[in-house]
Amino acid sequence: MADLRRRPWTDADNRALIDLWPRVGSIVLIALDLERSSSSVQTQASRLGLPRRTEGNERHRRKWTPEDIARLESSVESRTGDDGSIPIIEIAEDVGRSIDAVSAKLSETMGGEETLFASIKVTKRKFQAVAVQPAKAETDPRKVGKKRPCMCCQKIFWSEGAHNRLCAACKKNDESDWDW
Repeated sequence: MADLRRRPWTDADNRALIDLWPRVGSIVLIALDLERSSSSVQTQASRLGLPRRTEGNERHRRKWTPEDIARLESSVESRTGDDGSIPIIEIAEDVGRSIDAVSAKLSETMGGEETLFASIKVTKRKFQAVAVQPAKAETDPRKVGKKRPCMCCQKIFWSEGAHNRLCAACKKNDESDWDW
């Protein structure tokens, strides 16, 4: 695992984040792929105007009970490899929690996200299996959110639909009389 210390986001990093955001259902998996911290990924996604995650509350936002913690510890103990690698996707399935929730709980016990990320093992096949399945096609393809180039600066950004053609920076700098 690469160093998770702070470094600037490049245009290539932003394009990769925009590409992964709708396809991968876990911020932790995106962070691992981009070799960044999960908070850095979340912050940059917010800055780029990417849509909020739609993780179901039943798997992520409930309190950890002592039984849940015991199941997590048991799963980690039984699934951790001889080399110390942690198969986070399988553990999340065992516990019935999201990958992000399991990662947050494990980073508490392991002394931080950087230590945890160095131990996590995700195979390419498993990574692709966790990818979000595309939603049913809407009747009007112009209303679908996707990557589009800004009409002003040509940078790629996440657009909510055909009506959204300026990136956040160009909207902010727009001095026209239009009231968007």
